[in-house]
Order: sequence, then structure tokens, then C-alpha cells
Amino acid sequence: MDREKLYNPGEEIVETERLIMRRLRPDDYLAMAAWDMDERVYKYLMGSACKTPEEPLVWLPKKDPTSKINILMLVMDKEDGHAVGIYALNHDVERDVWTVSYVNRYDDWGKGYTTEGMKALMDHAVKVYGARFFEGECAKENTGSAKVLKKLGMVYDHSASYSKNDGSATFASDVYVLEIKR
Repeated sequence: MDREKLYNPGEEIVETERLIMRRLRPDDYLAMAAWDMDERVYKYLMGSACKTPEEPLVWLPKKDPTSKINILMLVMDKEDGHAVGIYALNHDVERDVWTVSYVNRYDDWGKGYTTEGMKALMDHAVKVYGARFFEGECAKENTGSAKVLKKLGMVYDHSASYSKNDGSATFASDVYVLEIKR
């Protein structure tokens, strides 16, 4: 795969052995349909699966691709360039905590991409943005995400719950944390 097709010169990128991540752009909406329109992917997410590929165009253009507190990265496989998912870090400035979140297309589940990519993105946030505290939350029954959070070095902190935005489901959850020692 020609790397220049994956990102533009000067763009903020994070790279791993198998992945390249760059800031999410409005023109990524068609690639996002691979996970955005899949109910299996949205089972434990707060939102709901999209009905059309164009639905993200409501919020995508409003995202600041240079934000230093809301880092949304499109994740691409280096080998063939396909979009794997979106990995994000959101900085709660008052608490000085970076919340990790991620979504992958279903056919890329179980390949280790999330652990590989989120680890690199967290390391990037430490170096570039001075991040020290990370937090992740997942439904108790979502054992795959719990494994990812633990592989990222996070440890169980407390139990909580969250509901889907439309109120259709509420999940008992576990919150994991990581403090980077300097």
C-alpha cells in the first residue's frame, strides 16, 4: 500500500507496525459505514447504528481536526489501506483525565488492532499532550473490551453504569484507570 494515500503530508499521524492513524475528516464518512451501520458493533456503544452512510455528516464537519482535547483518529491497516475503526482520546481538563474509546469494524475484531493502536495513541498523548491519567469504561458483559483495557495496562477502579443515548438499554459497567508515572 502506498503510504501517501493514507494521509496528507504534515498531518498528525500515529503509526504502529500494522496501523496508521490520522485525524478523522468529514470525507471519511463512507469508510465509517463499515462499522457505523453494523448493529453488532453498536451493541455496547452509547449511540445507535446508522441507517445511512451519510448520518455522520451531521457531526463530522463540526469536529476540530487540530483539537488538543478531543483526539479522533481514523485507523487504517497499512497492508491494504482499509479503515479499521476510530480510536479516540478525550481530555476532561477539570479532572485531567483522558478517556479512551474505540470502535472497530466487526470483521477486524480479535486481531489485536485495538490494543496495538490505542497503546500507540496513548503513548502519543503522553509525549505530545502531556497526558498522565487515562480512564476507560466498558459494560461488564463486554469481556473483549475489558481485556483490551487490561492489556493497555489499566486496572479496575470501580463499578458504574451507563445507558444508550436513546434509553434502549442500560449496562452495568466497570471503569479502569492508568496513571503514567514520570
